[in-house]
Amino acid sequence: MKIFFSLLVIANIAFALVQWLLPYEQLVPQNKNIPVAEQLRLLDEPVESEMIAKAEIIAEAEAGEAVQETESMITEVPTDNRLCYTIGPFKDKTRALEVSARYSVNDVLTELKSSQEKEYLGIMVYISGHKTRQAAINTAAALEKRGFRDSRILLNEADKLHTLSLGVFGLKKNADRLISRLKKYNYAAESEPRYRERTIFWVYSEQSSASELHILLNTEDVGKGIGQIPRQCSESA
Repeated sequence: MKIFFSLLVIANIAFALVQWLLPYEQLVPQNKNIPVAEQLRLLDEPVESEMIAKAEIIAEAEAGEAVQETESMITEVPTDNRLCYTIGPFKDKTRALEVSARYSVNDVLTELKSSQEKEYLGIMVYISGHKTRQAAINTAAALEKRGFRDSRILLNEADKLHTLSLGVFGLKKNADRLISRLKKYNYAAESEPRYRERTIFWVYSEQSSASELHILLNTEDVGKGIGQIPRQCSESA
């Protein structure tokens, strides 16, 4: 019996020493009760993070596609560095071909074109009102006696039937002077500008603004009224 009590005392002493040496928290584990709302929040955090990451990836992809679409819609406007000219007018086709060749040998694109245009001849002085051709001939004979020898009856002009022309003058003042002389002899002389239809030739040239501009007209060309006139380049050129 004494032995039993001795062992019991020793066990109590050992248990007291263990309690004294170790904290109570390490001997008895505590069960912490976490609220349900907090547990749900902790469970949702990984899901929300994953959703945010996916949303950011989608947003970046859509932004990239929008930039590419915008860039594809922007079309670069080509720069037109052409300089186009019309050279002329030429009354002689041979002369036009000669000038065209000058530009061609200098690597300038040329094209010969023609058009029917009215060419100004001058001011015609005439006497109208004759009822017959013979009446016009009689007037011409009377004028010749007074020194007016340059006269002819107009042909193939329905609006000037039996009209007597006394010449075409390049200067209006010369035509006015003749009219004044005729009126002194009581002739009702008149005047009007005269034109004729003829073929006019033009050389169309196209040069590049990146190279030296060629103006290959000589003094004789300029003296005949031939010039190099800037024009708008056609889109099909």
